Amino acid sequence: MLSFTLRQLLSEYAAVLFTTVCCLVPATLRIRVYRCLGFIGAHLYGSSCSLMVQRLPFGMYLKTASAEEHKELANEYGALQLVRRRSGIPVPRPLDFVSSTDTSYLLTSRVLGLPLGMCIDTLSENEVYTLVYDLRRCLGELRAIPKEVAPDYAISNALGEPCYDYRIIAGLDYDEERGDFVGPFMDEEDFNRTLRVGALPGISHCSGHKIVFTHADSNMRNVLVHNGRLSGIVDWENSGWFPEYWDYIEAHYITKLKKRWLKIVDEVFKQFGDFQNELATERQLWEYCF
Repeated sequence: MLSFTLRQLLSEYAAVLFTTVCCLVPATLRIRVYRCLGFIGAHLYGSSCSLMVQRLPFGMYLKTASAEEHKELANEYGALQLVRRRSGIPVPRPLDFVSSTDTSYLLTSRVLGLPLGMCIDTLSENEVYTLVYDLRRCLGELRAIPKEVAPDYAISNALGEPCYDYRIIAGLDYDEERGDFVGPFMDEEDFNRTLRVGALPGISHCSGHKIVFTHADSNMRNVLVHNGRLSGIVDWENSGWFPEYWDYIEAHYITKLKKRWLKIVDEVFKQFGDFQNELATERQLWEYCF
């Protein structure tokens, strides 16, 4: 039986080979091929947990988005390129990003493994310890990625453009012209002003944090594991440069009840600082927003 690492390499090689050939033809034809593969993938593998994500043959995944959500996939494509270039974190290989008049398509390689949420209750304590180690190492590499875009803005998405973040937009009134993209922000104080709510004038985050590259959607669905070891981190459309506590509070924001996961999160971030004050501030803001 092929080892897990070899299967991953072969899967990625097949994906790269396929898209290398596809990229020789015009975008309109590639889109037709990807859509056809999407139908085949749905028949072979069934639908995923998201209607916008589909597993394909040849070791690939296809993500689609409407024209209004084009920036999400553009950011993920750029983030995957950046993370693969600047770190050893196991993430999908970005293979192609192409758009029609009404839909955008992001093609990536498949990362083998199960979402952590499907197996977290069956992990042994030793496997949890190893997973904490793996996540901590990846987080350290992620935070070391330098910011080389939009030097006038401290906080932005991976491309140096406005941020797409569920937590930020949750506390804002919807603006049709702005949509779901907010920022970029000149500095942390500018960012903090956006997080404030008028009904709680005395509740605000402090400035002075390091600004680091951040996944910004830390949840059990996006962490893949195999045999108790981290095998991949997926879904990077929210990523960008944020205050150093942001991934920590996002993990608590997205998942509030799964105690074993939150304990893992606490252990992973312990090495990078004590963010309990920031979490306490966030919880006060969450109570108002929801």
